[in-house]
Order: sequence, then structure tokens, then C-alpha cells
Amino acid sequence: MLRSHHFSAILIASPSIFDWTEANFLDSLKSAAQDAHLTPVGQLSFTFQPQGVSAVLLLEESHVALHFWPEEGKVTVDIHVCDYQQDNYEKAKTLAELLTLEIGDNSNNEQWKYFCVTS
Repeated sequence: MLRSHHFSAILIASPSIFDWTEANFLDSLKSAAQDAHLTPVGQLSFTFQPQGVSAVLLLEESHVALHFWPEEGKVTVDIHVCDYQQDNYEKAKTLAELLTLEIGDNSNNEQWKYFCVTS
């Protein structure tokens, strides 16, 4: 059976990220993914004018994407992790927790929505 875990949130942005560049967001995604024992395999980012950044980290297990909306003071984050050779639910959950601490204004995980798709 194939199963994929989806976490999605709109986080209040930590004041520290307002000066971040694309590279900072990608580094944060890579570091959090590695700390969650996931495997980065590619990345892409874009800076919008006059403001905003999108960053996507491709994982061997699927992907994580974020979009920073400085005018709103918010970051949207989408995590999609498949059960590649093992149950990866805990890894996906850990990634959500780490990103909340890194880019969010608090450690409250209540803003995350989770759903699982199976086939």
C-alpha cells in the first residue's frame, strides 16, 4: 500500500526571517529536512519583486514548499512525504515541528493541518 503524509500551515513569520534571502530559506529547508532524517535531492527558489520568496526542496521521499508573504507577515508551508521503503509519518511531523521553530513566530503546532492519502 502506498501512503503519503501531507502537512500544511500558514505560520506567522518570525521577525528574524524578514531579512532572509532565497539562500537562507533553502538552507533552512535543507537543514530541517536532514534533521528530520529526510533526503534532499534538489531545490528551486524565486524572489518576487517588490517582495516575497518561494522555495521548494525536492526530497527522495517527495517535497516541501514554502512561500513567504512579508506584506502579510506570514509563511505558507506545504509538506508532502511518501512512505518510501518505510513509514515516514514521524519524519514528516518532525519536519513540520522544526520549520515551525525556525520560521514561525512561536512553537505552536496547532496551525498545521494533516491528512493522509492511501492507495
